[in-house]
Amino acid sequence: MEHERIDLGVIETMDATDVGEPGKRTFKITAESSRGRAVIWMEKEQLFQIGLAIRQFTATEVATDDPKDFEPELAAPSSPADAEFKASDLRIRHDSDSDTFTIEAVDPVNEDEDQVQEAPATVQFSFGRTMAIKLSQQAIDAAGRGRPRCELCGGPKDPEGHVCPKTNGHHKGDFELA
Repeated sequence: MEHERIDLGVIETMDATDVGEPGKRTFKITAESSRGRAVIWMEKEQLFQIGLAIRQFTATEVATDDPKDFEPELAAPSSPADAEFKASDLRIRHDSDSDTFTIEAVDPVNEDEDQVQEAPATVQFSFGRTMAIKLSQQAIDAAGRGRPRCELCGGPKDPEGHVCPKTNGHHKGDFELA
């Protein structure tokens, strides 16, 4: 089966957020353009790294206006695209000539034995510096809204309690009594 590639072009709206209670959260970026909508679910660390990468790009590069004559790399879908998946691979690029950022997300190949093997889908979308700075802040904030960290070991404190290896010398489940 052919690898499905969707390019939303330069997006109009985008946000990064977390869903759920600390310790059981999921993370996503939602992007919309006239070409369609994509919801990309990801791990906390993936979202944090996107936010950090954008922050580094915007801190070192000279700002220009939002993209004007940016040409997307992939063909536009024939009808509005609507994609939602958990990304196995995320990439971010920055075109310094147009000061345009592009995120590319890859949907993993379906490896369920009961279903027909599907080719992974790729969704990409582009945005300018203003949206990039906003996304970076949202991503870093969402990744940081978690369980409080233990002052001694740095591990997350669970609402049910925290067994700190710095105070008792072991992690939960590190040993069994005979």
